[in-house]
Amino acid sequence: MKIKSEEILKGLISIFKINEYRIEVYRKLINMIHNPELQPYFKAQIEESATIIEELNPLMDAVENAESPLHFEDTKMNQSQFYFGMARASQNPRTVMVSCQFGDEYLVKTYKKMLEVLEIKTLPYLRDILMRHLNNLQAAFVNVENTLLENIPILRRK
Repeated sequence: MKIKSEEILKGLISIFKINEYRIEVYRKLINMIHNPELQPYFKAQIEESATIIEELNPLMDAVENAESPLHFEDTKMNQSQFYFGMARASQNPRTVMVSCQFGDEYLVKTYKKMLEVLEIKTLPYLRDILMRHLNNLQAAFVNVENTLLENIPILRRK
């Protein structure tokens, strides 16, 4: 599959990188917060990111093999990566959790931006992947906002 749009290529690389960060940070949360109510949520986020990376791998292979001047390392860090980077650097469980929330919020925006690109209509496989993961992220985000943060003492807002 040949992807001609540089905007789509940059978006794919960004989504790939963000999800790599997400896996690392949610694994960190599993080790930091030993709460049986949160563990399934963290594991689900790891699985979600691992799934999209697995689904994007064939497209990323196409990008790497394409005759494109764009390389994996060339894309700029976006806000989602910034927040997951903050989470990676922090040792405070609340800071890590809040940074993950912001990172996920910006990841949703990244997915929506990718879906707005007109050329993506010519890539139904990519559109389906992004839509499925966007819906899963939004459902998880609502779950965290409405349930987990209000009921878990270590993360309760003061």
